[in-house]
Amino acid sequence: MHKIGMDIIVIQEVFRNNDYVGKHSLTAESYQGRAFYPSELYPGRMPIKSADPLEAILAQADECGMSVLMGVGMFAWFDFTEESLEWHKNVAKELWERYGHHDSFYGFYVSEECAGNLYNSETTDEMKLRRKKEISDFFREFKRFTSGLAPEKPVMLATNSMGVPDGEDAYPSLLENLDILCPFGFARMPEGDLTGKQAADLLQSLCDQAGAHLWFDLEAFLFNPDMSLYPRPADEIIRDLNLFDNFEKVLCYQYPGVFSDPEASVRVGEERTVELFKAYKAYREKVIQNRNNQ
Repeated sequence: MHKIGMDIIVIQEVFRNNDYVGKHSLTAESYQGRAFYPSELYPGRMPIKSADPLEAILAQADECGMSVLMGVGMFAWFDFTEESLEWHKNVAKELWERYGHHDSFYGFYVSEECAGNLYNSETTDEMKLRRKKEISDFFREFKRFTSGLAPEKPVMLATNSMGVPDGEDAYPSLLENLDILCPFGFARMPEGDLTGKQAADLLQSLCDQAGAHLWFDLEAFLFNPDMSLYPRPADEIIRDLNLFDNFEKVLCYQYPGVFSDPEASVRVGEERTVELFKAYKAYREKVIQNRNNQ
């Protein structure tokens, strides 16, 4: 990543749990998810080789001068209830105590994601309002908590770009306590919605009004029929980089399995991952050269 200027790492999640909001009865005490690191909060572990991949990533990021947003999640997808808030506080505290000494520890990323409407798939007015209130309350209290731990560290959330006008009434209270909004999905807007550019411009105006930062989670993949990912053509990625020019920073989902350095000792993904790496590297070098020649 560092070789091609991708110097911000977002850890998607530090626990694995695939429950969804409204479809589980988990509490902060009964949580059954499995950790990717040696957590003292819960006994479950993901079956991975590394004893502490978070330490490995942060230590290497320190050496490379990179930044890491630590993924505080996954409690349950789209879940911003009071139990989820309590769980996130506990996990954020442990992560900060274990890894906060690293220079590369940039901030906290709340992993649960959310639709751009801020209520996801709820259908009744009552539940839509409830979900909007939950997400606003969650970030007010979570930001207050993390500010007590590490006042200089920002909090980030990734939402999709769909249905944003339906959530426009709730964005001000959310963004008041959210440092970075990093939306995704602009290249696959559903019929009848805003265009990707219109959604980006609307989110920019909402963030500007609230004093929040708007970053771009550029999707560098396409879906196979089984919903697995494969590399998106480089020309489509470059088109998005030039079309969506308002974002303060551009991240991508995701490097592993989509980009592969041809000189790496292990390749994750098919041969097209190498081709995308080389194509993006060449494009980036051309942009840098053109800027230097101006």
